[in-house]
Amino acid sequence: MDIYTTEEQQVAAIRKWWDANKWSLIGGVVIGVGGLWGSRAWLDNQQHYSEAASAVYQTMLENVSQDKNEDAAVQGAQLLGQFSDTAYASLAALMMAKTKLEGGDAAAAGAHLRWALDNTESEAVRHEARLRLAKLMMAEEKYDDALNFLAGTEAGIYESTYEQLKGDIYVVMGQPESARTAFMRALVSASPGERGRELLQMKLDNLGQPASGDLS
Repeated sequence: MDIYTTEEQQVAAIRKWWDANKWSLIGGVVIGVGGLWGSRAWLDNQQHYSEAASAVYQTMLENVSQDKNEDAAVQGAQLLGQFSDTAYASLAALMMAKTKLEGGDAAAAGAHLRWALDNTESEAVRHEARLRLAKLMMAEEKYDDALNFLAGTEAGIYESTYEQLKGDIYVVMGQPESARTAFMRALVSASPGERGRELLQMKLDNLGQPASGDLS
């Protein structure tokens, strides 16, 4: 940068620089401020969007609690359509599956569970949907399909629940030793204070003593 020897020269240079660059600077400020306002508006919209989805879901729950399942189905359809990218949509799909199954429509229940499984970002919802689907297959006597559907899943903290369901399926298939293995795995995986532990032990006890030579 040039070194100016007088204050007049410095002022003149600053004015010249300002005349050459003022519009780009002003434009940059306007864009920056606009970007800030735009970000704030986007966040506000997202907040309103989430609140709207929450309100629809709460209304759905209230209708279900009052046995107004047809009204609840309207809110459920709205959540799966208009608010499909929110967490409330997959929760609504689980609820709709429950009401459909209670109404005797297993096919619709399965479709809602598939939707939840395929679209949720929640691991808890994903496991819940998978377990319910396996129970549907079990109820339809599609035992091998149910076992294959559960196989290979990274169950994590849900391992005890998965193994217990496998044991239940083996029981109705008439395979007590396979059921015993699954129930024992479920018992080992269950935490000491886990709910249903006593029921699990009862299922294991009901199988009686293991067959000779299968004490592992």
